[in-house]
This record gives sequence, structure tokens and C-alpha cells, in this order.
Amino acid sequence: MKPYLFHSSFNANIILFIGILLLLLCNQSEARITTATELSKVNLYADFGFHFAGQASINLERQIYSGEKTTWYGRGGVGTAGIIMANGGFGALGAITMLTGKGNKHFEINGGTFIGKDTEHDEIFVYPLIDFGYRYQKPEGGFIFKAKLGFLGIGIGLGYAF
Repeated sequence: MKPYLFHSSFNANIILFIGILLLLLCNQSEARITTATELSKVNLYADFGFHFAGQASINLERQIYSGEKTTWYGRGGVGTAGIIMANGGFGALGAITMLTGKGNKHFEINGGTFIGKDTEHDEIFVYPLIDFGYRYQKPEGGFIFKAKLGFLGIGIGLGYAF
């Protein structure tokens, strides 16, 4: 049984569009780029979330913009996701990540889509990825810790920034 929200890819595309629009509205225009607070170019991490839904994935982020107050990453990953009493299975994700803050501590917003194949009903499902959280990541790279709250639950992530 599919949740009403995901009866068509059209609904999922609308949710993705609204999520990206909200991310763009949160960003203030920046006149200059500074390299003093520039974060790493590539991040690799695993994250896990659970509550009324569950999600586990391996993610690769690539920096697409670095400004004075925000850094934007494009994100791709593979993993598994599902909602209790609905669809769930393996799939892939695509998302945009925005980090704010300087130094090691950052506020993080993620918006994207997880597309998977239900293991029970052999159907394709689409879930929106919308997460808000905290990220510990040094500007020069190294260890990453994430804590998040989002559509697929409360979760954590661990990884490495290059």
C-alpha cells in the first residue's frame, strides 16, 4: 500500500521543487568569496535515521559553492529507506546540502529525493529527503559528525572530509 503522498512521481517532483526552493530562499546573496573559511571539496559519510521511518545510506558530497556564510554541496548516495507499514527497500538518492556557520560547527539543511524499489511489492517508490541538523566538520577536512531531524526520522552520520 503506497502512502497518498507518493502515488505519482509528479507529487515527488513537487516536493523536491519546494524543498530546493526553500533552500534557495534561506541563502542570502553574497558579494565575495573568501577562502579563509572554505570547507573541504569532497565529503564521504554514512548516515542512519529512524522513527516512523528508517533510512541508511552511504553518501558522497561534492562542493558546488563556497561563500562567506554558506557552503553548498551536491550529494549522491545509495542505501535503503522505508516507512513502517508502507514501502521500503534499496535505492539511490540525490540531494542538495547547505551548511552555514564558521569553524567546526555548522547548521545543515538537506533537500532531495530517495528513489527505491519495494522489496515486498516489487514497486518503485519515491520519498522526499528533508533534513535539518548540526554538523561538526573542520574547514581543513577530517572527521565529520552529523545529527539530524527530518522526514525519515532522527539520525546521525559519521564520515570524513577531504
